[in-house]
Amino acid sequence: MDGPADAAAVAAASSPGRRGAREGPPLVVVIGVGNPMRRDDGAGIAVVERARPLLPPGVVVHIQSGEATALLDAWAGADLAVVVDAARWARPPESGVTRIDAIEQPDALAGFGIGASSHGLGVAEAVGLGRALDRLPARLILLLVAISDDGHGAGFSPTAEQRIEEAVADLIAEVHAVPGVQPG
Repeated sequence: MDGPADAAAVAAASSPGRRGAREGPPLVVVIGVGNPMRRDDGAGIAVVERARPLLPPGVVVHIQSGEATALLDAWAGADLAVVVDAARWARPPESGVTRIDAIEQPDALAGFGIGASSHGLGVAEAVGLGRALDRLPARLILLLVAISDDGHGAGFSPTAEQRIEEAVADLIAEVHAVPGVQPG
């Protein structure tokens, strides 16, 4: 269920050569990743859906399962892409939502969440593939919601619900901090 905030954003996102010389506001892409039928694994999608009405006009929103090549296509040409996903960490994070700047912190994903994704090749692998193929956006921010329950069924654990609300605030702040983005 991918969809832009408006039709103009679709035309802008699909036009070739988004990187480089272009006019207009920056292209901001927000991608919610997960599986809502795997309990807390749907947290990334929930964050983006809850934040959607608060995002500025023109922000392109995608909802995806997290397949690596689909992520490369979704963030193609973006000035900023924010990917929100659930993550099961090998060691407990400092907070319920971990922010990683995948461009400025290229090693930050090493050992975190790798192989713990329900999407096969997940977000960490998409970042590595994008780096190898020179298909990363100008800026790539990952907001990773720490989860505890990825069993079958809908709904979130109470801990994940709290972290989802934290991630919504983080996502909105991230997008509104982009120079040239019109407030919603």
